[in-house]
Amino acid sequence: MDPTLDLPQLRTFFTLAQAGSFTACAQRLNRTPSAISHAMTKLEDLAGVALLDRRGRGLALTEEGRRLYQACEQVFATLEAAEDDLRRGQSQARGRIRCGATVEFGSSILMKHMPPFLAEHPGLEVDFTLRPDLLEPLLRDEVDLIIDCVEHPLPALKKVPLFRETYVVACAPALRKARRLRVPKDLGEVPILSPDKAGAWWNRFLVAVPEREQPQLDPIIAVDHIRAMIHAAVAGMGVLLAPRYAVLEELRRRELVVLFPAIRPAEDRFAIYLKKVRAGQEKLQRLCRYLQSLNPEEFGS
Repeated sequence: MDPTLDLPQLRTFFTLAQAGSFTACAQRLNRTPSAISHAMTKLEDLAGVALLDRRGRGLALTEEGRRLYQACEQVFATLEAAEDDLRRGQSQARGRIRCGATVEFGSSILMKHMPPFLAEHPGLEVDFTLRPDLLEPLLRDEVDLIIDCVEHPLPALKKVPLFRETYVVACAPALRKARRLRVPKDLGEVPILSPDKAGAWWNRFLVAVPEREQPQLDPIIAVDHIRAMIHAAVAGMGVLLAPRYAVLEELRRRELVVLFPAIRPAEDRFAIYLKKVRAGQEKLQRLCRYLQSLNPEEFGS
């Protein structure tokens, strides 16, 4: 490979591979798509091999391109680690952290607990991406770490366990009284709120109920956002199954009441996931330690 390959060229290639298109790459680097295309043509000429497969509508890497991408990932992670090491003697960590989290956890818990961390680390800037599907943004390096309740057992990722996510079945007090909801069987013919129309969300509750006591969940009202589902339950539209931390305020205000408190639905487990090549970065380590220090009992787990 020609020794005139330099870091700006490799950074452009690395960003393009992550972004998946010339347009998206140009937006990230504040350049034009034609400038990105020209830079990649020059890089391929210098490398002497095709790095991009331009056939079809999408943009894919050739085998040589995939090898170069893996090398770039190691190179830039090493440079970031070196920058961290140079700053290690300073009292304050500096830099930017891009944090991904599930929507409800991010809005209900994370935003409330981040101010002390930011106050302690004024040199750090933290941006947040809240969405249900977090793995792809992490793999594409759109975020530096994610906080998720979905297992991601990939060799390239480091997992930092956090806390158990417990669930409760709840409804408005008036609905419980009107429908005389005392045992799970009573949920038959009561409107059920669920993110999916098939009611698969409720499997974590059904597995905790003996088969002879399981209700037939029908009708099901699909509401594809947990916060909207909570508002619907408060309004008396139906019964919901939700993470306990998400409904603490509604329970405190008696807008919702827990049904069947003796039954413990199956739990999820939250964890931090980040790429192993970045796990040594001081700024990420500090955020991980802070999140691990939070008391899960504060938010109902």
